[in-house]
Amino acid sequence: MAPPDSEVPFTAVYRNLFTADEESVLEFEYSADERAAFFLDGQWIGNGPERGCPQRWYLGHISAGIQPGQHTLTARLYCFGKEWTTYAQMSIRHGLYVKEKSDLLKDWKYALETGIGFEHPFPDWCAYPRVHVGKNYTSGLLRGKGGIWNKVDWFTDDRILHEPDLPPMKHREIFPDSICGSIKKFNRYVCVWCHYRFHGRGKVRIRWAETPYLTEEYDPLGLKGKKGNRDGSFFVGNFDEFEVDGELEWHDYWWRAGHYTQILTEGEISVDSRYYETGYPFPAFHPGSPLESAAYETLQACSHETFMDCPFYEQLMYIGDSRIEALCIYSITDDHRLPEKALRVLSLSQIPDGMILSRYPAKEEQIIPSFMTLYLLMVHDYWRFHGKNTFLLEILPYARKVANYLTSNLRDGLLYLPGWNFIDWTKEWKNGVPDAPGTNCILNWMAVYAFGKMAEMDDSRDWKGITETMKRAIYRTYYIPEERIFADDPEKKYFSEHAQVMALLASPESGVQEALRRKGLAECGICYSFYYLEACRMNGLDDLYAKRMAKYEKILGEGLTTFPEEFDNPRSDCHAWSSHILYFSLLERKKNQATVIKHPQTKRKEVAFSL
Repeated sequence: MAPPDSEVPFTAVYRNLFTADEESVLEFEYSADERAAFFLDGQWIGNGPERGCPQRWYLGHISAGIQPGQHTLTARLYCFGKEWTTYAQMSIRHGLYVKEKSDLLKDWKYALETGIGFEHPFPDWCAYPRVHVGKNYTSGLLRGKGGIWNKVDWFTDDRILHEPDLPPMKHREIFPDSICGSIKKFNRYVCVWCHYRFHGRGKVRIRWAETPYLTEEYDPLGLKGKKGNRDGSFFVGNFDEFEVDGELEWHDYWWRAGHYTQILTEGEISVDSRYYETGYPFPAFHPGSPLESAAYETLQACSHETFMDCPFYEQLMYIGDSRIEALCIYSITDDHRLPEKALRVLSLSQIPDGMILSRYPAKEEQIIPSFMTLYLLMVHDYWRFHGKNTFLLEILPYARKVANYLTSNLRDGLLYLPGWNFIDWTKEWKNGVPDAPGTNCILNWMAVYAFGKMAEMDDSRDWKGITETMKRAIYRTYYIPEERIFADDPEKKYFSEHAQVMALLASPESGVQEALRRKGLAECGICYSFYYLEACRMNGLDDLYAKRMAKYEKILGEGLTTFPEEFDNPRSDCHAWSSHILYFSLLERKKNQATVIKHPQTKRKEVAFSL
């Protein structure tokens, strides 16, 4: 069904009135662009389809029991367009597709939702827009009432619709743990769909937050303020606003994330709020320590229809975060459908020269060269568990093209890559890029590490020969033999933990273990500390490992229940790349024997895993 010829952003509601002669089941498959939510007699029954990309668009399936009598099925279609939609949502052509099995749905009509204004969100700038709902909002449309209903138009769409790769996301009602005035607090970090009913006359304003700030000072560019121990009293962010004149019902377009929701009212207004937790339906996991609990909560909040870097801000599937999330999942369950989907979709972002995007699906393209090496490591992680199964054979050609692209940018054995050469957020580097013109030691060791893993699972090229050539160039350019340390830059003026860490992972015989104790090194941030801890673990640096782990213990003393984007003064309080503590904690707890929870829909063998 074609959407009405309206200027984006807008939403349209499709309605089908039908009669069931007996107790039966309404079953249908559907898809939508950009997305749709379905309601049966006013009750939510599903939304989707599963988030994909233009190369892989998904079907959805809904099955609902119905009693004899008249019923109303509605579908709310979101048509926000590239400027207004969330950053992780892509689009080909707006429309709705429904094919039923029950032969009940015969006559579709549509009506536009009116009385809604949109505002770009702040500070969660990548999310769906804020809404300003006026008194003339057509509140009854989702129940099939009110509005002006028109016959639908039809069009032919040639995209291939794929069966879902994932199970349905969770959808269970939860309740705030405390209420203080206008603030409702959830003790753990939640991602929830919100459903509101307003009664009376006046105005309601609603916003969500990860944390309150200590003061009103806030950097609108860096999106940072003073958080202290998360016990402040100032909230930041613009509101969804609702003008109520009698009764108004509202279902949010997308779920909201954080610990706090603030509901402010003006006039004589009552608010009935319901919250339904969402996220990937992991089997039950029982953390064995506070560190494990925080890491698992972080993983849960960042695992949905795709992996996400953070649930409050970008909500994008970055390679750097996804590799770590996948490793955590391998550690707790044999349900590997989400890591498989992540690898498949990230692979589909590949452009003709072999590069893949740093994040996908995404409405704006971005390339981070170092993440291409992490993609190869992520493919290798999967191979370690599954060998050359059908899925690996599907994505291995993409990995080869990535690796071949990287080698095509070698000059005199060193890697020179265009783009934002991000490595890590550190206080010493600008925009996460080391002080090294053209290329740097860290990126080169990352490539050696990745090519070494390619050599283990692919024989299409002499990857070992390539790594040896690169090692010689790295030693020649960056190594200081008398100090047994690698510099970041050819002039040997800048030094970091990162260079030593990656040297130890890619080439343990480099012997730079003691260099990690040197004072003055640029310190690994929380994201790169995954590789720091792995290097310490594999090289017997137990004291350094324990010292770094203490930084995570300190975080838990700051009022957090998840791990943040950075160790100090983070923007995001919940960030996927810091969930790696779950991986390390389980390795310690089980002494390299995997804790595997059997998922009822899979029949995979238990395996032990280490990098």
